[in-house]
Amino acid sequence: MTTSDGRLKLADRGPVSFGPVGTANPDILVENRQRYQHFFGVGASITGASGVLLDTLPEDARSRVMHDIFDPRRGIGLSVLRQPLGANDFSSGSYTYDDVEPGRSDPGLTRFDLGRDRRTLVPLLVRAAALNPSLAVVLSPWSAPAWMKTSGSLVGGSLRPEYTQTYADYLVKAAKEYLDAGVPVTGLTAQNEPSFSPPSYAGMTLDTEQQRALLRDHLHPALARAGLDLHLWALDDNFDRWPDADALLSDPATSAAIYGVAFHCYRGDVSALREIRHRHPGVAVAVSECSGGAWSGGFAQDLRYESRTLLVGAIRNGADWLLKWNLALDAHGGPQNGGCRDCRGLVTVDPSTGTVTPSAGYYAWGHVGRFVTPGALVLGTRVRPGSGLAAVAFRNPDGSHALVVYNDGSASRRVTVGTGRRSFAARMPAAALATFTW
Repeated sequence: MTTSDGRLKLADRGPVSFGPVGTANPDILVENRQRYQHFFGVGASITGASGVLLDTLPEDARSRVMHDIFDPRRGIGLSVLRQPLGANDFSSGSYTYDDVEPGRSDPGLTRFDLGRDRRTLVPLLVRAAALNPSLAVVLSPWSAPAWMKTSGSLVGGSLRPEYTQTYADYLVKAAKEYLDAGVPVTGLTAQNEPSFSPPSYAGMTLDTEQQRALLRDHLHPALARAGLDLHLWALDDNFDRWPDADALLSDPATSAAIYGVAFHCYRGDVSALREIRHRHPGVAVAVSECSGGAWSGGFAQDLRYESRTLLVGAIRNGADWLLKWNLALDAHGGPQNGGCRDCRGLVTVDPSTGTVTPSAGYYAWGHVGRFVTPGALVLGTRVRPGSGLAAVAFRNPDGSHALVVYNDGSASRRVTVGTGRRSFAARMPAAALATFTW
C-alpha cells in the first residue's frame, strides 16, 4: 500500500483472509473469464540528463538505484524503456548519429556513429537488461540529421522528400547498432511528436502523409531487408492527435506495417486509446510518454493522477505498456537542453550529495512493475458504481493474480473483492493505492 501522505510507500501490509464468497455484491468483481490485452509493463526513458546524473553517483550508489528501479524482486521492476535516438530536450547537447559540416550531406551514412550515446547510455541500458531480463526497449527519434531537413538545422523543419529512404535506413542502422551492443530493442517509433516543432531544441514535423510514406513505403521495408523483426509504433504524440493515427490506419497497407499506436498524455483524454482499438481491432496501443512536474502538484496529487488516469485508466482502455519521461532529473528539473523547465524525473538525484529521492510516480509504478509479470493478461473488473474505487486486474503467466486498487473517496473504507468462488476484504485509507496478489 501507498498512502497519499507518504507515510506508507509500497508497504507490505500482510495477508488478508481469503475465503468463500461473502457477499453477492462486492465492491470489485474480478471476472476471470473476461480477458483483454497482454500487458508488458511500466517504464521510463534514460535520457541524456538521466545518464549524466546517474554517472555522478558513486558506483555503489548507482548500482543500488539501478537495482531499485529495474530489479523485479527487490525494486519496482521497470520492464520497458523508450530510448531517444540522439538529441532531445533532455540530452547532453544537440546532435544526431550522422552530423556533417554545414552545406554537406552524407547520403551513404558513411559517418554514422552512436557517439556519446554509445559511451554514456548504452552501458546503462545493458545494465538495466541484466537486472530485468524481460526488459524491452523502444527507440524514438526527435530529429533527422540537419542535412536531411528543410530547415538545415536540428531545430524546426521537416524531412526533405528525397531523403525519406535515407532517413529510414538511418533509423534501421541505429536499431541494429543498439541490438549489436546488447540492448534488447523490440520496437521503433518514426518520430517523437510529429505535430510539434520545438522552438529551442531538436524536433521535426511530419504531416500524416509524410508519416504514412515513411512507415509504409520506407521504414517497414527497410526493417524487413535488414532482417529486423521490430514493432513499428505510429504517432508517438498526444491523446488529442488520435485522428492522425486513425487516418494512418485507414489505409490497409499502412495498417499492415504498423504494430501499434503510441500516445503522450499532455493533451487530450486517455479514452483515445479505446477509440483507436475500437476503430482498428488488433492494433496495439500504449502510453509512450507522460511527465510529472511542478504543475502536477505534490505527492498526493501525483499519486491520484498516476493511479486513476494511467495505471487504471490507460490499462483499462487497452494500453500494452506505460512510460514516464525522464528516469532521473535533479531538483531543478535538469539538466535541460532547451525544453521543459519544471519537469520531474521518476527519481530526483542530488549530484552534490548523491541522494536519490523517489517520486510518487516511482511508487505508483512499483504497484504494477513489482507484481505484474510482462505478458500478463488484463482481466475484466467490475467496480460498483458510487464506490469511489478504481481498479484493474491481471493474470500473470504463472497463473498468479494481481489487483491494483485506488480509493478515490474522501474517507477510509472497507473494500470487498470477489474473484471466482472466493472473496476477501481489506481496509483502505482515503486516496490510497494498493496492490493485492493471490
